[in-house]
Amino acid sequence: MKILEWKFRGSVICHTLGYPITYAIVKLLLEKGPMGLDEITKRVNRAKNTVCGHLTKLKLTNIIRFEKTKFKTIYWIKYPEEVKEFMSVCEKLVKRTARNLDHDY
Repeated sequence: MKILEWKFRGSVICHTLGYPITYAIVKLLLEKGPMGLDEITKRVNRAKNTVCGHLTKLKLTNIIRFEKTKFKTIYWIKYPEEVKEFMSVCEKLVKRTARNLDHDY
């Protein structure tokens, strides 16, 4: 894969996880494991169509997988260890930058 393709894919993943609701869905799936749409919707306190839109973005970035059963669709994180590591680094950076916020301005 060309370097440009790697950069593009990385930026798409970062952009997708930049939405607070998408970030919350990923955190939820990491912490609680596979879930259906109704449970995700209830736990993130958003409308089904909103959650569906964010799940579609996560599917397109290849972060989550899904399986359709007779009655519902179950979603889970495709690469849980890598995503956990990524989320951990993001949270450390947020803590670090928030700590210095008073000094930056």
